Amino acid sequence: MTRYRIRLATREDDAALRTRMAEDILHGQISVSFRREPDYFAATKLFGDQSQVVVCEDGDGRIVGLGCRHIRQSYLNGIPSRTGYLSDLRIAPDARRGTLLARGFRFMRALHDADPVPLYSTVVLDGNEAALGTLTQARVGLPVYSPLGRMLTPALHLDRVHRVTKVAGVNVRRASAADLMRVTEFMRREHARKQFAPVWDVAALTAPGMDRLRIEDFWLAERGDTLLGTLATWDQQALRQTHIEAYSKSLSRIRPLYNLLAKVSPLKRLPAPGERVPYLYLSALAIADDSPAVFAQLLATVCNAMRTGPWHYAICGLHQRDPLAAVLENYRRIEAAGLLFAVHYPEQANAFAELDHRIPYVDFGVI
Repeated sequence: MTRYRIRLATREDDAALRTRMAEDILHGQISVSFRREPDYFAATKLFGDQSQVVVCEDGDGRIVGLGCRHIRQSYLNGIPSRTGYLSDLRIAPDARRGTLLARGFRFMRALHDADPVPLYSTVVLDGNEAALGTLTQARVGLPVYSPLGRMLTPALHLDRVHRVTKVAGVNVRRASAADLMRVTEFMRREHARKQFAPVWDVAALTAPGMDRLRIEDFWLAERGDTLLGTLATWDQQALRQTHIEAYSKSLSRIRPLYNLLAKVSPLKRLPAPGERVPYLYLSALAIADDSPAVFAQLLATVCNAMRTGPWHYAICGLHQRDPLAAVLENYRRIEAAGLLFAVHYPEQANAFAELDHRIPYVDFGVI
């Protein structure tokens, strides 16, 4: 029987971790892999102030499983709180039977006991039924996965020009360094109304490095001197990528014709299998009073500006209960979604029970 070893990853595991990510394919009409080139560990800085990467290797030293525990500041019931985020659960198909998952979570539990947080969150994407079925069963050694509804994560096409319907007195513009303080203050106020929203501060928006979101990436909706909305465009392809692995038979037949049309129209071509998808994230979304009209004006302005760049899609994440989600229905898009879970251990059931009914906001630029 194969003997497995579970441990924390080190820099020496980088190439093997990137291979594990590339080999894990999410199947569907468009089958994709989520990659971390050229450095697996560089992208973990996006997800938290602290990250622990747990790996499982077989008797030959091959990494057959991994999972990550990230610690970061998020809002719980309106209060900035030290929370956890669980990501990158990957198990090779030939290692999915037996007790490997339970053993991995026992290791993760030891990390939690050494540095506890009241709650974790995680998103299980549609199409990952194997993980969904396993994690939501009450199994010994696993924490409790409590569903909090669906996160809608459509890929908005950045091709045609969108009509901008202006709200009376509202203008949209790019932010500058002079806007730094008012933007962070606005996001603190608005994100406190949403569960699990990230806590942005001045330090985060001024830190150096390609892994950082900058104030210059923001777009602002204003009425006079009053800030009504923020939305940032964030290209992370230098750190993480989505690759096309295969198209369904029907899409494979359509793709050549579609790409011919793309040469003579605003359409963006469909990448070939093996190519990466050119996209960016719509991050740091905050809208005063959850106004769909303000969001619609802001989003249309931003998408019109981004369509002239190298990107084919903009990824926007909103909870199904968010009033802003209806605006996304006006866009040609590739539908995508996932289930949001609050994750906790039995002795922390009170922390979950105390969550109020604020609408969650999971920023897909930092997960």
